[in-house]
Amino acid sequence: MRTKVLPIIVLVLVLAAGAAGFFWTKNKITKGKAEVKGEATSEPTPVPSVQPTPNYPVVIGNFLVTEKEICVQEGKPSVYFFGSSSCPHCMWEKPIIEKVAKEFAGKIDFHENIDNQTNMDVFQKYSNINPGYVPFLVFGCKYARVGSGESLGKDEAESKKLEEETLTVILCKLTEGKPETVCAPVKDKTSAVN
Repeated sequence: MRTKVLPIIVLVLVLAAGAAGFFWTKNKITKGKAEVKGEATSEPTPVPSVQPTPNYPVVIGNFLVTEKEICVQEGKPSVYFFGSSSCPHCMWEKPIIEKVAKEFAGKIDFHENIDNQTNMDVFQKYSNINPGYVPFLVFGCKYARVGSGESLGKDEAESKKLEEETLTVILCKLTEGKPETVCAPVKDKTSAVN
């Protein structure tokens, strides 16, 4: 059975790598006029003029490190999750971010925005990297990512594990290692994040 499945897996990986290379090259050729795949929000974010996508550094889990200052409410970093119940990628991400946010209860200010227009001012601040797609995650206004963590691992179980770790690492960076019981196991990875 394994010998029959292995060629199929290799073919899928080769095709995925080819597609990734195609879109990366296309993005570089169009000089920042990136085509983002995902679900559009019900009301696209108006963009006054097309600006090149900033060349932000990328850290763990494909999060971008923006030039924005860390935003806090009542002394806690603000964390935003934008999504739609009709978006399968959002529904994949939702239980993972909820679980991780619960581990940081009292340390972060978590805003889940599924099927609502709450916090659209925050969403629109990132129109230079996200023209209106979900899922969209903004951690402390400093870290942002369009898309879910579904492709982080070689299978769904590994992707979920890696996504949970990714979110934990970034939140530990924002909370300066608190709670210690959650952040101690990822301390080495947290120190590698800008």
